[in-house]
Amino acid sequence: MGCIEPDGSLSVTARVLLEKLLETPLRMREITVLLKVPGFMVRANLRELEEAGLVGEHEGTYRITEGGRGRL
Repeated sequence: MGCIEPDGSLSVTARVLLEKLLETPLRMREITVLLKVPGFMVRANLRELEEAGLVGEHEGTYRITEGGRGRL
């Protein structure tokens, strides 16, 4: 299941993830624990959100971008 639906809207998972990152930057492991989903799913979702310009990663920490804020 992708983060961005065929119509361009955000999936529920993507919205929850962006809302968590809006509160505070997080490492992948922290996201896995918070969302209670397997690491491979978190990695895939973060990769898709990063490719869409909605999140950014620096030294293993993920942050929501201005583009991500605009989508919430």
